[in-house]
Amino acid sequence: MEVSFSPHAPTEVDADLLVLPASAGADLGFELDRAGFAGRPGEELLVPRRAGDPFQAGAVLLVGLEPDADERAVRRAVGHAAPRMAGFATVAVALPHPGAVVEGVRLGGYRFDGYKSAPEGRAVERLILLAPEDLDAVARAEAVADAVTFTRDLVNTPAGDLVPMTLARRAVEMAEESGLEVRVLAADELREGGFGGILGVGAASANPPCLIEVSYPGDGKSGVVGLAGKGITFDAGGLGIKSQKAMATMKSDMAGGATMLAVVRAAARLGLRTGVVAVVPAAENMVSGSATRPGDVLRHRNGVTTEVVDTDAEGRLVLADALAYLAERRPDAIIDAATLTYSVMHALGEDITGILGNDRALLGALTEAGEAAGEPLWEMPMWRPYLERIKSDVADFKNDGGAHADVILAALFLENFTGGVPWAHLDFATTAYLDKATDLGPAGATGAMVRTLIGYLESR
Repeated sequence: MEVSFSPHAPTEVDADLLVLPASAGADLGFELDRAGFAGRPGEELLVPRRAGDPFQAGAVLLVGLEPDADERAVRRAVGHAAPRMAGFATVAVALPHPGAVVEGVRLGGYRFDGYKSAPEGRAVERLILLAPEDLDAVARAEAVADAVTFTRDLVNTPAGDLVPMTLARRAVEMAEESGLEVRVLAADELREGGFGGILGVGAASANPPCLIEVSYPGDGKSGVVGLAGKGITFDAGGLGIKSQKAMATMKSDMAGGATMLAVVRAAARLGLRTGVVAVVPAAENMVSGSATRPGDVLRHRNGVTTEVVDTDAEGRLVLADALAYLAERRPDAIIDAATLTYSVMHALGEDITGILGNDRALLGALTEAGEAAGEPLWEMPMWRPYLERIKSDVADFKNDGGAHADVILAALFLENFTGGVPWAHLDFATTAYLDKATDLGPAGATGAMVRTLIGYLESR
């Protein structure tokens, strides 16, 4: 999509579609038939051009928006309206906050239709911003939208086309295009390196596991943040096999990994000062004669052992190795993201990501970044008395502590692999993949937390 600025008045711009803000009682400067349109947020009205109309565009799209709308409101309003814009090649938008406008058009107009025999519809080819020129805001918005789209594309890809080593190849291609350092540890190297969690989870699959590492150096003076993302490219549940219904969306179980790859890519594109190391433990959790059994004990990268009591609680097993590996680098902070527990779904629903951790400043900074991005986070307690529930009689820990408070139990488990480094855990089991459209995109992968994590890195 080509983006440009124009000094012309809305009535003078030549475009296929002109997008204008409208609120109750707003004066547009010219008359339009607004019968039944109140201009409330979330409302749109498409008005085709008629003879004598005072504007040059082929049609006008009125978007409900309050007069004092901030960037979040503009992003959501434009995102909600973006599917209406998709049938027009050239779109002029007379809304404030140009960066939010670009993000809204890109994210709200996203489609994953490469597997369809015919595309669903054309996208906006040229976007004209009728606002004071702000090239930096547009450049940032493009980088952020590209990162979200990169994540969505990976997560939406069918699991048969994105096995662990395929994900690794996609990461290598991305890293080479972005000038980033990349390393992939295959199964033999995982064995040599003591990554028992990743190997145990991937033991039943014909597609071997791997660990992906992509690094951006930053300016060399502003510290380094480690990112770990769960990369289960398909989760059948292991021997504790899921139901067909629960398995239906499990191609999305690598959303954490896709998110972290997208964030390190964006950090490089934006030239952020903070360095970033993204680590993705990638595996398929399948069923076969070689599967890890309940009662088996796995030894992780840092020597800690885990008794596997639930083969469907595999995400924490692979993340344990990734966190221990990152902790060896002694970064300033470690953040992990994972589609990890059903508990967070029941507690926070479809709009809110759970956050837990061991450092108040880090948790606060991430929550603030989420607020700015319109991606709310809610802190869950690290209730340490529950740690007794995951103590094992035969190993250091077990990977399940019962049906209740699993989001807390998972975080308490993961903390044992962070090496005392300031750490935050993002559980976005619901927000990463939705079965219905939102203001910022269709059903499927959302790219949640990409914008939040970019904002956090920018704030450092």
